[in-house]
Amino acid sequence: MEKIIGEPIPYRFKVSGNLIKKLGEESISNKNVAILELIKNSYDADATKVEIDFKNVNTSKAIIDITDNGNGMTDIDLQDKWFNIATPNKSFIEIEQNGSRTLIGEKGLGRLSSESLGNKVTMLTMPKNELYGCKIEFNWNEYQKENVLANEVINLGYKFKKKKNYTGTKIEISNLKHDWNNQNDQKNLLRDIYLLHPPNKKVKKFQIIPKFHKNITNFIKIRPAFLDKATYYLKTKLSSGNDISYEFKTLKGKVKNDAFKISNRLRCGDVTFELYFYYRNVKYLKDALSIELNPSEMNMINSTLDEYSGVKIYRDNFRVKPYGEPGNDWINLEIAAQNNSMCPRNISVLGMVHLSKLKNPKIIDTTTREGVIFNEEFQDLIDFVRLSILKVFIDRRSEIEIHKKKARKTTVKTKTISIKPVTVSPPVDEKLIDIKISYPQNFYNKLEEEINKCYRYNLPNACFFLSRKMVENLLYNVLEKQFPNNVELYFDTSRNYQRSFSSMVLNLKNRKNHFKQSLRPNIDVFINKVEPFRKEANLKVHRVYDYLHDKTELKRFNISDLVQMLLHVYNNI
Repeated sequence: MEKIIGEPIPYRFKVSGNLIKKLGEESISNKNVAILELIKNSYDADATKVEIDFKNVNTSKAIIDITDNGNGMTDIDLQDKWFNIATPNKSFIEIEQNGSRTLIGEKGLGRLSSESLGNKVTMLTMPKNELYGCKIEFNWNEYQKENVLANEVINLGYKFKKKKNYTGTKIEISNLKHDWNNQNDQKNLLRDIYLLHPPNKKVKKFQIIPKFHKNITNFIKIRPAFLDKATYYLKTKLSSGNDISYEFKTLKGKVKNDAFKISNRLRCGDVTFELYFYYRNVKYLKDALSIELNPSEMNMINSTLDEYSGVKIYRDNFRVKPYGEPGNDWINLEIAAQNNSMCPRNISVLGMVHLSKLKNPKIIDTTTREGVIFNEEFQDLIDFVRLSILKVFIDRRSEIEIHKKKARKTTVKTKTISIKPVTVSPPVDEKLIDIKISYPQNFYNKLEEEINKCYRYNLPNACFFLSRKMVENLLYNVLEKQFPNNVELYFDTSRNYQRSFSSMVLNLKNRKNHFKQSLRPNIDVFINKVEPFRKEANLKVHRVYDYLHDKTELKRFNISDLVQMLLHVYNNI
C-alpha cells in the first residue's frame, strides 16, 4: 500500500448544464407524455382541477399554459424539492397526509417535462395558507452553453403578494419545440387525456380541462352507454398469487361467478382485469345472443372502438403507456385470435388492467416514463391477463355460442331420388380419444366429442383430419406457453398466420433443452411417435383420394397418446 502524504483531498462531481436537456428531452419519450407528467404533478399537489390551455398555436408566439389549484410551493419546497433533481421525496411518501391520494409521480423528473416542450418557462406558484407567491423564469438554452455547469445557471425568482386563500401553480411554456397546430396531434393528446383514468372509474375531485382554440367538436369520448352495451363483460381478480375469481356477464343480463386456483404462483401481486367485448356487426350479435341494437347504438360502439380499443394498464387509476395503443399487442391477442375463433381481437375490446404501487411494487416504470421494466413480475402479469382471456373468457363465450343455431334461409335446387332407409346404431362408449387431463381451452372438449362421434360412426377420414387439427393446436399451445416472447416459433408474423405442423414439430425438437429436465423424455417420445402421424396427415391433406377405409387403421397413429403427451407437457410448463 502506498504511504499516505498530507491531508485528504476532496473530489466532487460536476454536473454539466447539458444534463438538464438530456433529462428533459431524453427521459420524456414524447410531447404527449410530457403534458401527462405535468398533469400528474398537479394531481400530486392535491389539485382538484388542472387546465391545459394552448394559445396562438397557429403562430410563432404559441404558448402552453398549465394551471392548477393545488397546494403550490413554498420557498423551502422550491429549494429542497423542485430544484433538487430526482429528489426521492415522493419515493418515501405513498399517501398524502389527508390519506386521500396515492402519489403518482416518480423519479422527480416530471418537473423537467416543461424543458422537453419549450425553451422558455415562467412558473407562478402560490402556496397554501401563505401571503406571498413566487414567480420564476427559466431559459433552458442557458443550460446548453459550452462548459456551463448546472449549478452555475441562475433562474431569477420574484416574490409577489397574494390572497391567503389563493393557491396553485401555473406553468407557462413558450418558444415551443413542437407544432401543436395539427388537428390530429390535438386529437391524439385528447385521446391520451381521456384515457388517463380508467373509463369506467371517475377519479374523485380531479378534473382535467384541455383547451384548444380550434374546437374539436367531433371527437368521441367513452361514455357509460358504450360500456353498458358490451356483448360480454369479464372481470377477473388475482389474489395471493394463485387464487382467481371472476364475473362474466352478457348483454342479456346473464351473470356467472366462479373461482379457481392455478398451480403456478404468479409473482406480480394482486391484480384486477376487466374486459369489455363487442360484436361490431349487427348480424353476428343477433346470431350470438338473439339481440338487435339500433343503427345509432352500433355506430356509437364502432366509433368508440375505433378510437379507444385495446387492453390498457392503469396504476392507481393513472394510465401506464403505451400498452393498448394501436399496434401495441402486448399480450399477443391477435396471434391467439388466429388460432381460436372464440378469442377476441384488439379492435373488438376495451380492456383495463388495474395495478397499484402498494400491491405491485415490482412492476416499475422505465426511465422514459413510457412502459414498465420487463421482469419476472411483469411476465407473470402478462400470463394472468392471457389466462383471463384464453381460458375464462373463451370458455364462457364458447358455452354460450358453440351450439348456437344460426338461422339462415337458403334456397337449394334439389333432385328427388329414392333412397333405401338405413338404420345406424353406433357402438356405445367407443372412443378414439379419452382424456382425463384438462385441456388448455374449453373448445377442445367439444372437438374431442366430435372426433369420438366420427369414430363411433366409422368415419375414419373425418376423425383423422379433426385429430390432426387437435394435435397441431395443442402443439401450438405448448410452444406459445413455453416461448411467449419468441412468437416466430409458432406464428409467421410476416404472413400473419400460424406456422405449419411440420415447422412446429421441428421447432419443438430443436428447442427441447429449453424445457424442464423432467419434460424432455416425454418430448422425445412425442417427436418419435408424431412423425408417422405428421407424414400421413400431410399426405392425405393434399391427396384426398388416398383415404382410410376403416377406423381400425387409426390405431397405428397413437393419436390418444400424442394428445396425452402434449397435455402433460403443457400442464407442467
